Amino acid sequence: MRAEPLTARRWLNRSEELLRDLDTGRIQLTHESLDDLPQRKAIEHLRSLLIAADILGPDPGRALRHLENAIPDLLAPLAPEHRRLASRWATWAVLSRLRALNDDRRLATAVINSRRKIGQAANFLAGLEDDGRVLPDCTQHDIDMWFAGPGAARWTVGPFLTWARRRGHLPRSISLPPAYKGTPEAPAEADERWQIAQRLVRDDELDPVDRIAGALIVLYAQPLARIVTLTTEDVIVTPAGTRLKLGDDALELPEPFAATIQQLPHRRRASTVEQLPTRWLFTGGHADKPLSVNALAVRMRAIGIQPRRHRIAAAEQLVREIPPAMLAGVLGLTFGSINRHTTTAKGQWATYAADRQG
Repeated sequence: MRAEPLTARRWLNRSEELLRDLDTGRIQLTHESLDDLPQRKAIEHLRSLLIAADILGPDPGRALRHLENAIPDLLAPLAPEHRRLASRWATWAVLSRLRALNDDRRLATAVINSRRKIGQAANFLAGLEDDGRVLPDCTQHDIDMWFAGPGAARWTVGPFLTWARRRGHLPRSISLPPAYKGTPEAPAEADERWQIAQRLVRDDELDPVDRIAGALIVLYAQPLARIVTLTTEDVIVTPAGTRLKLGDDALELPEPFAATIQQLPHRRRASTVEQLPTRWLFTGGHADKPLSVNALAVRMRAIGIQPRRHRIAAAEQLVREIPPAMLAGVLGLTFGSINRHTTTAKGQWATYAADRQG
């Protein structure tokens, strides 16, 4: 394994005591033992290296376990009554649903969202405490003022308030707003999207990561959260061509994307992380983790792609040209998403189906 010598030496010097304790057995080489150690960032880096090198087994439940361990800290500032209430909700309404998920990709995203919900529930209750009140004293004015505040994150308190009202902890007369839908965003102009698509096809100087991710957004309407979860197993190379598994059926990739995707995962540095084997097409800073959604969004904007606007534009064109069942099967788009874009694009697939039957 070749890595940047200076970087590797600095990391070894910082981690000398930890590595010695693992080697002597003073610290057991298990995920549970690593969870109990301080220096969270350093421990997570080491854990990722150990998993990638097959020294430590995979830990699919890590994200959920970290959330379980974090809940007491998230709720610690609250008064005992509110802490018990929020903890009960987190246990029976949040964690129970997460434990029922059997898809690692969905679980990782769901854990992040759940942590945000718990944090906002704690913030809402803390605001009441600052006024010397408890949840049963909450008024409609409190609710209206909370949701009128800046930031979309505060809307994630909705599930907690709904749960509390249903169980009588919040006055039943309280009216809660509908779920936050965000600000509608217009799709990119067709000419703009076409120019970017041409660059993705022709510019061999583009980083393979940017080229493939950009094509998946601009041409195939893939969301960032789906792109970063793609693995080497999703790329199928045969004498007949190169295909990418986005849905139940694999998508046949044209050139130059068929050749470019075979360059992934793309090694850009000589760091230890990037020398270890990985199953992720788009590698992140940790050996066993993919590139984050935020990091990929930054990369896309740097080459002129606005992920949401260009994805919407691609989806609206696709629903005009391809039957919904095919879009769902090949691109993995949900029927709900397809229906929304079909309505926006004034698709006529009902007429199409009738014509085909007649």
